[in-house]
Amino acid sequence: MSVFVANAQHIRAYAEYDYNRTEHSRANFAIGSDFQLADNFRLDLGLLAGTQNRFALNVAYQIDLHQGKKGTFFLENRYLYRLFPSYGLQEFNAMLNFGYRNIHWVFKFGLCSRYIGEIPLRKNGGEGTIFEPMNVSFDIQCNLFAQDHPWNIGCGISNYREFIIERFALFFYNLHGYYNINDQWRLNAEAGLHPSGVMNLTSQYNGFFFNIGCTFKY
Repeated sequence: MSVFVANAQHIRAYAEYDYNRTEHSRANFAIGSDFQLADNFRLDLGLLAGTQNRFALNVAYQIDLHQGKKGTFFLENRYLYRLFPSYGLQEFNAMLNFGYRNIHWVFKFGLCSRYIGEIPLRKNGGEGTIFEPMNVSFDIQCNLFAQDHPWNIGCGISNYREFIIERFALFFYNLHGYYNINDQWRLNAEAGLHPSGVMNLTSQYNGFFFNIGCTFKY
């Protein structure tokens, strides 16, 4: 979700309802914060807990490489840990994206790796482990207005979200928007379609999700 301004810190939280034909209904609750540690360096942290006994921790940072009059080129490095105690599995993801953003568009394209193992991890791997050394990641988002507008709506397509990374050919489609209540509080909402499946295994069906939350600027 979008931020108020580039050089401020924020705390965000949301509740999400998710349905897919494989696992049926579930709810997720997430909280996160971002920190502007330098003029060209932003750190983002996020934590998710779900009703079906699943958890995720996301750590990401962006480094601005070149700021032009019309947009900014940047690098994004993301690390995602997901825990599934009910299945006895855990998942480690690492991603590196090259991106470009302006007042209306955000483009990201890169590579990611995934390792899925049992709980606890086996020292030598073997049965019960899956290693995907290279996958392609992409994210395209568009907003109707500039980020400093009092309200906004937009749409996007991607193969990952904050707390899940899919394979290249499995897409998330989203509609998103926000409304600035005042200078410190923002109301956020998002809805979309996603691949239906468990542990990155997919089916011919799509699931859907809807979340609503708020962001506080401090």
